[in-house]
Amino acid sequence: MKKIPQIVVGTALLSLSACGFIGDDKAKIEQAWLEQDQQLKSVIEQIRTQGIDVVARSAQAGSISACVANRLSDDPLGQLVSVEGALVESAQITDLMSQLQGTIEQDVSIEQVINLVQQGADLAAYGKALVDQQGLDQALQTLDQLAQSSGQWASEDLGAHFQQLLLTCREQG
Repeated sequence: MKKIPQIVVGTALLSLSACGFIGDDKAKIEQAWLEQDQQLKSVIEQIRTQGIDVVARSAQAGSISACVANRLSDDPLGQLVSVEGALVESAQITDLMSQLQGTIEQDVSIEQVINLVQQGADLAAYGKALVDQQGLDQALQTLDQLAQSSGQWASEDLGAHFQQLLLTCREQG
């Protein structure tokens, strides 16, 4: 099995994402869900462009923006919200974390890239989000902790987890 550099994999997946081959359906479903609440939509867009920490520091105390940013900062999965479609991701959190850890830890081959593309490349997108935000070593440590966690959220799907968090902030606002 021929190994290829991860930068080649990342570039290929980014190109496919930009062309609309990956993640399009989840992104559309997520946008429809966000259209129901313009405040939440605005906060998520800010977080995706500026980052959770920037939004948390700049948000007015007691605002929905502050609530969402602070809850995501405190949430072990919070960084994954930066992936478009994460708010409707149906993968169970523990399964997703285990798969992500396996994907990040191994050298990626052409066959695996093809498989990721066929799966919608969700794992690659979540892995990239974690590595970008935390660096490789910290991302692997986070995934290991999450995969081994027995928290009550571990059997939820990722989208339900994020939606519950966001709706809690909306109810407080």
